[in-house]
Amino acid sequence: MKKAFVFLLLSMPLLGQKSTDIFPVFNQPQSKRISIEKVLIDIREIKKNYPNRYAAAVDFYYLKIIATGKNQWIEKLEEFSLDPDCQATFRTKINAQIERIRTLQVGEKAPDIYLDAFHLYTHHFDKKTVLILFYSPSCFHCTELLVDLIPYSEKWSLSVIALQVDEEMNHWIFPSHWINSKADDKVRKAYGVFSTPSLYLIQAKSKRISAIPENLTELKEFEPLF
Repeated sequence: MKKAFVFLLLSMPLLGQKSTDIFPVFNQPQSKRISIEKVLIDIREIKKNYPNRYAAAVDFYYLKIIATGKNQWIEKLEEFSLDPDCQATFRTKINAQIERIRTLQVGEKAPDIYLDAFHLYTHHFDKKTVLILFYSPSCFHCTELLVDLIPYSEKWSLSVIALQVDEEMNHWIFPSHWINSKADDKVRKAYGVFSTPSLYLIQAKSKRISAIPENLTELKEFEPLF
């Protein structure tokens, strides 16, 4: 209840804001927030009119985009990350993330997870579908998701593998049917996890990816698979 209350307080300033207009403007902190489409326009204009700020703008918007967890928005940065004139610090990281997004698709086998005493490919699951969740305790979007995902998973008895991506102290107490561990660099790279939360719904037996939902709303669309 305490976490839900804190989440509500943190969310209040955003209630009246359009979900599509969520990005602050580069070098204009007082401007109204803009959509992803306008982000791309802004970067193009900066490249044309202020080339010395081009790289900084790409880096700035990349960090804002990964905070949303919207993989399809990261792909939109490809026109800049592949541009030889772009010297953005995160250019290589953007390209690597886009490559992973495009190679890890629905229907493919999920990369193996072998951490401590847990081995994904040999573990026996009672349910036919498993949710793999990459999260960070300090991630606001993770908190937003977990507040609802925990009771939702209990309602459906959904098997969940919760993998923490950093070394922060974990303040979450998960249901007993959840598997909780920490993801090392190898696992994070295999799943292309550059931001949290990241979710993968897989088939328990075949270990093939059934869906890559970005939030609980999208996960609910796949309830017939549970």
